Amino acid sequence: MNGSQRPENVIGGHIKWTGYRTGPKPTIRIEHHKTGAVIDHPLQERLPDGTIVKFYEDAEAVLAKLTRRGIPMILREVGDGMAKPYSFSGMQKIVQRMRKEIGLPTSFTLDACRHGGMTELEEAELTEGQGRALSAHRTRESYARYAKRTEARMLSATRKRHAHALANQAATNVQNATADSVQNEKSGNSKSA
Repeated sequence: MNGSQRPENVIGGHIKWTGYRTGPKPTIRIEHHKTGAVIDHPLQERLPDGTIVKFYEDAEAVLAKLTRRGIPMILREVGDGMAKPYSFSGMQKIVQRMRKEIGLPTSFTLDACRHGGMTELEEAELTEGQGRALSAHRTRESYARYAKRTEARMLSATRKRHAHALANQAATNVQNATADSVQNEKSGNSKSA
């Protein structure tokens, strides 16, 4: 849902119905097979006024349509109520077929979905710490591999730098301005009582 789960782990059974919307808070458990990290990723938030904000409403609508064939979310039926995980190559073929049917570019792959999700974290202007919290990357170096220098990131950074420069210049102008009159200042035009 946030792009941080490796595709081979999703189809390999590491996203489970037993980790979806269970417990006191609505979360989905993300198990990072490579690092061993387990994260309960929030799916929604209740605001102080009682409004519920769903963070992944579209993705959850898709999950609501999935047939529950076992504990892992992503399983394929193999006959007579039996199910098993997809192979990576089998899922790649499904993605390729779907990509052609709906006219997506050849760059749309299982791995591209993960990398795109990571780029989305960066373009959302999260701090490195926030991005790493969502992605469960343990080191700066591993996270940095996904932090692409996109045009959107460059424009955002340029806007922030420009706004900072303007604010700094305005503050400097105020500090350096001479006051026309200051309370209790001695002036040749003041009247005494």
